[in-house]
Amino acid sequence: MFKSIFAKYFSVVGLIIATCFAAMCGMQMLFTSRYWVADKRTLLEENARNVGINAAANTERVDDNNYRIRTDALSPFLDLLADAIDAGVLVTDTEGRVLLHSNEHAGNVETGDTLNGSFMAELSAQKGQEYFSVGTLGGVYEDKQYTMGVPIVKDNRILGYVIASAPAEGLTNYLSNNLQMFVLSAIGVLTLAFIALYGITYHLVRPLRQMAAATRSFAVGDFSYRIQVKGKDEVAELATALNKMAVSLSSVEDMRRDFVSNVSHELKTPMTTIAGFIDGILDGTIPEEKRDRYLKIVSDEVKRLSRLVKTMLDLSRIDSGKLKVTPVNFDLTEVIGTVLLSFEQRIEAKDIRITGLEDCPRMNVTADYDLIGQVCYNLLDNAVKFTNEGGEIRVGLRRDEGRTYCTVHNTGVGIPAEEMPHVFERFYKSDKSRSLDKNGVGLGLYIVKTVIGLHHGEIVVRSVAGEYCEFSFWLPDPPSEEKKPEGRKSEGKKSDARKGEGRKVTEKNPDDSLSSHNK
Repeated sequence: MFKSIFAKYFSVVGLIIATCFAAMCGMQMLFTSRYWVADKRTLLEENARNVGINAAANTERVDDNNYRIRTDALSPFLDLLADAIDAGVLVTDTEGRVLLHSNEHAGNVETGDTLNGSFMAELSAQKGQEYFSVGTLGGVYEDKQYTMGVPIVKDNRILGYVIASAPAEGLTNYLSNNLQMFVLSAIGVLTLAFIALYGITYHLVRPLRQMAAATRSFAVGDFSYRIQVKGKDEVAELATALNKMAVSLSSVEDMRRDFVSNVSHELKTPMTTIAGFIDGILDGTIPEEKRDRYLKIVSDEVKRLSRLVKTMLDLSRIDSGKLKVTPVNFDLTEVIGTVLLSFEQRIEAKDIRITGLEDCPRMNVTADYDLIGQVCYNLLDNAVKFTNEGGEIRVGLRRDEGRTYCTVHNTGVGIPAEEMPHVFERFYKSDKSRSLDKNGVGLGLYIVKTVIGLHHGEIVVRSVAGEYCEFSFWLPDPPSEEKKPEGRKSEGKKSDARKGEGRKVTEKNPDDSLSSHNK
């Protein structure tokens, strides 16, 4: 059976409070009864001892072995004392024969009666000490009594006993009155406690209910729900984390939708073109003398599809952690020059000036040749794409404090300030209109940042909207190497061969790299 956390918390805490009050009530009754009995015992003992002292004072010697208690002189004092302490008082000899009793509260006893032998035996066994018991005094009283027996001593001889008895039922009445007051007070306190507990429990559980509602909303794809955060406790931290998660999920969902839309468009356009031209060639609509021209268009569209698929595969490798770095030593300046040559037609078409390379020295780095080549390709592709007509691209290379710095600066539209924090996010495209970038899907700079990170470097962007944009990254120099053994030349040849092979791939088909990211 479902039971809400509110009901569970309220029930458990309420049960704990009620149990504590019940335990407190029991302890109060226990201590009260003990106090009551101790108080009665003290009262009976003190007054019985006073009677014993007076009885010893009013004793006369009959002969050498016998004494007689003058009951006539003791009787007024006995009655007065019995009324004062609300107890019955008996004066007996050592055998238990009643010599004198108070007129009130004396029970079923008369002068000359002999008390119960077992009681007297227990009293005598105390050897002159006080004796306290709870009972009917061997049938003298109908109800239980607190009984105190005190010896009458004179000349170091026990002449008899003073027995004082008070009703035990007074404790019951006293406890009943105390219990009644406690219960009435407890009801008032518990009422206030449960009202406060209800409010506190509701206040504590409300954020959890909001979190449950938020997660249900997130589960169906609605990330607009936000939890009200109050305070700075653990629940508030959890609510803040869920709100941040909702923002992140919403952003990812928006990027996913944009990505699906972009990829769908990118796939649909070339596939439609390819299908249309191939059908035209097959059914003879396109004359034979024009087939090579249209086959070239089909080939370009196939390459475009290949770039898109390769980008998806690279993204999958990044997400799965399979994108590995294979470092070799190569000239970064030469790589940048080779990439710029692949953009020669686009650069000439927009009349873009390339500056900075004439001052760049040979800059050898130890890194993954292909991955860094893709980084340079993406950054320069973006620069060419977004540079204004007749604008300038400036490339800078330098080494400083164990790092190799590379900067790509271009004039043109730049990046708005509000979009700067997002340029390295996956699927992000600042060119929403697609007027400048018709081929990108918003992954190039994300992959660039990932590749630089795999090399333990860093990339930053600076831009002023409408003026310029500048990307700058650095790669760490390799740690100083000890003198290598023989065979170094052959290893260098392998590195050179790898470098040449990479250049050939870039020159032959520069588009066969990670698809560039649109700013």
